Amino acid sequence: MQAERVKAIKVEFADEAVTAFGGLAVAEQTARRLGLWRDVERTLPKRGKGFDWLTAVKTMVMGLLTGSQGTYATEPLREDEPLVTMLGVEGAPEEATVWRLLGPMGAEELQEGMGGVQRRLARTVVHRVSRKALLMEGFLPIFGDGTLAEGSGRREATKVIEGKGAGLLWTTVFVGPLLAGQRLAGPGEGEQACVRRILREVVRDVVEPEKLKKRALVLMDSLHGDEPTVKELEEQQLWYIVGANKLKATEKTLSERPEPEWQEMGPDAARGWAESAVCQCWLQCEGWEKKRVLVGRRWRREGELIYNYSGVLVNLPAEQVHPIMARRKMSYAEAIWSLYDRKAGYENCYKDFLDDLALHYPPCREYVRNAGFYSVAALAGLLAKAVQVLAGPFRKSPAVGSDKAADSTSVAPTPQKSRRRAEPRFMRLWRFRRRLLTLPARIAYHARTVKITLLGVCDSVRRQFEHYWSACCRC
Repeated sequence: MQAERVKAIKVEFADEAVTAFGGLAVAEQTARRLGLWRDVERTLPKRGKGFDWLTAVKTMVMGLLTGSQGTYATEPLREDEPLVTMLGVEGAPEEATVWRLLGPMGAEELQEGMGGVQRRLARTVVHRVSRKALLMEGFLPIFGDGTLAEGSGRREATKVIEGKGAGLLWTTVFVGPLLAGQRLAGPGEGEQACVRRILREVVRDVVEPEKLKKRALVLMDSLHGDEPTVKELEEQQLWYIVGANKLKATEKTLSERPEPEWQEMGPDAARGWAESAVCQCWLQCEGWEKKRVLVGRRWRREGELIYNYSGVLVNLPAEQVHPIMARRKMSYAEAIWSLYDRKAGYENCYKDFLDDLALHYPPCREYVRNAGFYSVAALAGLLAKAVQVLAGPFRKSPAVGSDKAADSTSVAPTPQKSRRRAEPRFMRLWRFRRRLLTLPARIAYHARTVKITLLGVCDSVRRQFEHYWSACCRC
């Protein structure tokens, strides 16, 4: 038996300017370098009394990044004077004040203002990061979708969707891994209309100014695979791959294709398919002005006798995907499905917001307050992702540890051994927070300069923090 190394534990208190969230300096520095706070101050109107909008938004954003949730987002800052000093604000609103501020924040005028701030921040990140980092197989992926947050009969704007349940509908548009636009659907608003509205704004304010429209590729699920959405994408001259399983004519058309049109793909153990095949044909539903390209896929699991069918609507010409076909030795239909399968990877971007920022649980009963909260929380998640995107990959030295993948990041989807896993390899927000934001630090303020001394940081975290810090200082 070894003797106990610790026989007693003693606790003492020291009156020092120390914070547990010194790592937030990297988020604050990035926000300053990108002009985020100047944009917020310039965009939102002046308030007559109390906290100004800049202080309210800034403390809520930073509070959410500390791990606080809902209307209690600013509470960690209220009792952390060194952190408030580092952020350059005079104080933070209490929970009741945050609740009151979310009312006017959710008004349509301020929602438009916050949406503009978010799109301009996304555009700035897109402008300052290398094109290679954002492109996927030569395309700029744009992913539009919606998700249900927790709802109830007493929560305004709760929707009941067949097959999904009841909840608040939060609609989003991502440009690569960046949340470029969002909207909490109000009473009478549906996912398709909201996504189309956000997409128009994102293309106008983010994609077109950066001259990336010709490379943009819109990926959407089958909910949007009908005439209104597809027609608008064509009017905006955007490339798209949109699920078509919603259309009754899809399965009928694919099941009637003659056998010579199908290209056998063989079994897929990852999906549990005993056999599979792909094909390409035309589809024109009743009421459509013209026919569109349908790329189909069929498969059977072990023991099944009847094929399962799935299809996507595509307007990508063969010359646009020829580099993929030549490099990976694929047919046109195979290349289209390889691109569409990337959509599942971008759906993982929701985890940062729904799980790590707790947006699955709206904090208020009134719709307008929840809309205001989601606009601030979306800005917090975008800022955290911007730090990683701007910094680029970080690789641990083999001397530090054998688990090289634990802290590695990548700024663009990379082909994996399995075709189903080609998502962006970023740290999840919870890991980014735990590893780089929650670092103890001593704060000193003198001559309008804040000096931050990180305390007790191990060598691997130190080098990783320096990687992000140097990147945000250069952006």
